[in-house]
Amino acid sequence: MITNLLQDNKIIICVGSGGVGKTTLSASFAVAAAKMGRRVLVMTIDPSRRLKVALGIESRGSATIRRVPNQNYQGEIFALLLDAESIFREFITSSSTDATVADRLLKNRLYKELSTTLSGSQEFTSLLQLSKIATDERFDLIILDTPPAQHAIDFLEAPEKIGALFQDKIVRWFIGDEAGGGIIQRLISSGTRTVLSALERITGSGFMRELNDFFASVRTVQARIGQKTQMVQELLHSKTTAFVLVTGFNEAKLHEAEELNTYLRSSGFRLELTVINRAFVEILGGLGEPENEKLAIEYKKWRDYHAGREKLYLEYVKKWRQNLTVIRIPDLNREMSGLSSLEVIADELVEAARVHNK
Repeated sequence: MITNLLQDNKIIICVGSGGVGKTTLSASFAVAAAKMGRRVLVMTIDPSRRLKVALGIESRGSATIRRVPNQNYQGEIFALLLDAESIFREFITSSSTDATVADRLLKNRLYKELSTTLSGSQEFTSLLQLSKIATDERFDLIILDTPPAQHAIDFLEAPEKIGALFQDKIVRWFIGDEAGGGIIQRLISSGTRTVLSALERITGSGFMRELNDFFASVRTVQARIGQKTQMVQELLHSKTTAFVLVTGFNEAKLHEAEELNTYLRSSGFRLELTVINRAFVEILGGLGEPENEKLAIEYKKWRDYHAGREKLYLEYVKKWRQNLTVIRIPDLNREMSGLSSLEVIADELVEAARVHNK
């Protein structure tokens, strides 16, 4: 299953809620693919310090693809650390029909706020970069580690959210068109100076001017954003794009994963694999019952606890395995650092899939 997943797809997108190990698993999938002889690019937005070092991407930079150091595989691994702000700025500049207007938009305070804090902005920029590099013939496989989010569905809905903000009807509502003025012009002309003065005090001088200027400038990139949003949607639904759902081993995370599983399938995305991460403690797996009475009591508590977790695991897996492969990998109970650690996890993924397919 892992072999087919890594061999038959051009893009693999790892999704899941925050704190389940998506970034480490994304890099581990890249190692497994490189061992198979594939040239792999792993794209991530927020790796831990240790993972940055392992992947050789200590400095931020949206345009810098780096070959991962100290590797010796049949294939090769490259890494790209995504910088959402830089990607969006580059996109605006390249999409605008007027360089002066694009520069004005990039300096606009409202734009700066939206491009960094708007819900979906990080997700959209990671998809922009993915669509830009999807056809790069240097790579056999591209693995995208999705940005950390409270709800994983936010990632998949990001293009629609961003596209809606830049729709023509929204712009016309604010600033109007040749037939008449928008809400900003009507506010000014109706003499509502009390409202405007309050807004100016809260947001600083020039608020209305910047708001008007923002939507006027947006018109230069509207068409391109609409086209890009459509391209991203097509890429996400492509026959060569597969999704891997990563979840943790507790009831809340498994419930979130079940909701995401349902969403992915109902929305037409190709969910190929679910990985339940840190599902058991490897080092305790082979212990027999101790002879010491106190230790035996503690061992029984541990065994009962894990029996309950096993029951929970089976309840969810019974439902999920009707439609896709589900594997679980252990909490390795050790410090994970460097490429060698990713190799250990990659081997666990392959072995877990092999056992599943028996």
